[in-house]
Amino acid sequence: MPLPASNYDRWPPKQLDNLLPSMARWGAWWANDLGRLQAVYGGGILNDGQGFFASDEGGIKVHSLGPVRWFIGQPATGAQQNTKLPVPMAAEICQASADLLFSDPVTVTVTDPVTQDRLETLLDDTFHSKMAEAAEMSAALGGSYLRVTWDDTLQPDGPFTTVKDADESIPEFRFGVLVAVTFWAVIARNGKRVYRHLERHELDAGGNGVILHGLYEGEEDKLGVRVSLNFRQETAALAKYTDLGLEGTIDTKTLGLAVQYVPNQTPNRIWRKDPVGKNLGRSDLDGIEHLLDQLAETMSDWMRARRAARARVFMAKELAKTMGPGQAAVVQLDQETYVETGMSGSSGEKPMSMADRVQVLQPAFDPVGYKQTADMLIEQILQMSGYSLSTFGVNQENRGDKTATEIEARERRSLMTRARKIRIWKPVLLAHVTKLLEVDRVFFTKPNKTTDLAVEFSDGVQESQLRLAQTVQALYAAESASVEERVSILHPDWDEDQISAEVAAIKAEFAHPLPDPQMTPFDQGATDPGEADDNAGPVS
Repeated sequence: MPLPASNYDRWPPKQLDNLLPSMARWGAWWANDLGRLQAVYGGGILNDGQGFFASDEGGIKVHSLGPVRWFIGQPATGAQQNTKLPVPMAAEICQASADLLFSDPVTVTVTDPVTQDRLETLLDDTFHSKMAEAAEMSAALGGSYLRVTWDDTLQPDGPFTTVKDADESIPEFRFGVLVAVTFWAVIARNGKRVYRHLERHELDAGGNGVILHGLYEGEEDKLGVRVSLNFRQETAALAKYTDLGLEGTIDTKTLGLAVQYVPNQTPNRIWRKDPVGKNLGRSDLDGIEHLLDQLAETMSDWMRARRAARARVFMAKELAKTMGPGQAAVVQLDQETYVETGMSGSSGEKPMSMADRVQVLQPAFDPVGYKQTADMLIEQILQMSGYSLSTFGVNQENRGDKTATEIEARERRSLMTRARKIRIWKPVLLAHVTKLLEVDRVFFTKPNKTTDLAVEFSDGVQESQLRLAQTVQALYAAESASVEERVSILHPDWDEDQISAEVAAIKAEFAHPLPDPQMTPFDQGATDPGEADDNAGPVS
């Protein structure tokens, strides 16, 4: 399906009505932006499009009983200070999800040595950083897209990976498999005019991936009319591609789409009956929004109680210094010495003492209850997100060096979530790296072979160097492992060449010379070259 010539219907399209509001809320929690949170929650009232009455869009919906009120969405009135305090738990969760997957680079191997060398070049540190970026975005929005990109003017030595947002995409699935997707991005605004760049990925009749680019001039809520890519400098460079006979069309000349969708987790609980949403991933923030709101309210109340507990000083009026006739009277807070006059403000009354003239009020403040409530909410948030408390440094009273078994037991919930996500990521990474190598072969004339590709993630829990050294020492004392095996245990991330080089260095450094079998025991004990001849005695 080509890009539309023009479209005056509202934008984004109607099929995303159930998806984008949720992504907007998750994105606001992820950014921990109070202004965005108050905007997406509608000033304290979350408008539920799935209403109760038949007059609501979509017919009768029976699971909504009215608007949902949120603490974080209640705006400050007038000049009142906005004292709401959202806690960046959502950002912590999404970042931890990415770190659990890609804190160590993934290993991609292939049997062909030439292709393996090329992989080492293509899958550089930038590639692994993009994987962590996509994983964090997936944890927040429920999914992300990996796109194979090439630009001779930007990176002339090969293709590279870019990441696209899930909340600016219109995906199309067939039996749960992505067959096409259209990305959009607002590239400029000129008054009421809004310029959007649309990028569509689809398959041709032969199964090869093709890319279509289009520029549209419309309004804030309308796509508008299609104009030439040369109309804006942001898209002018794409106008030269005419592989399909149209401006801004690119034929990848290789099988499969040039973009892959990475769902965060499946199944999707809230969109399982939505024709598009049922194929999308589930955000780590799905189902914990109310808890995040309650945590924000708890922390806001805690800080309000702290402000209310600030000390106040009440002083008698006569202690204020008059600045002159018609001028105000001020109190010198830094003044250290006062002279008591023995006078009172009213005749016939007993003179006030200095203690009566200056009084300090210090309200009581007990943070224990607030902390207990916050800790309980944080625990519930992390458990519902699928992570262990210790992953975030919670309840680590007994710190110190832990064995891998102890760490695995403590981190079991997080490791289970990690394993689940790895099973989703592996086939996507295989498809993405395959497409990357194929594009590199066609457009950069590299002799790549994509057979027997394999993707491996590092172990989630690794022993400390001290534990590994103790294991190696025990194996050496028991004479139950070779030098090669001990080196591989101590350095599990080394390849065969590194292990062989280390074994050779160990043997060269710690080798013991073997005795000559022709030498007598007396010769073996000699320390001086001439000493053996002197002690040998007569030879018969």
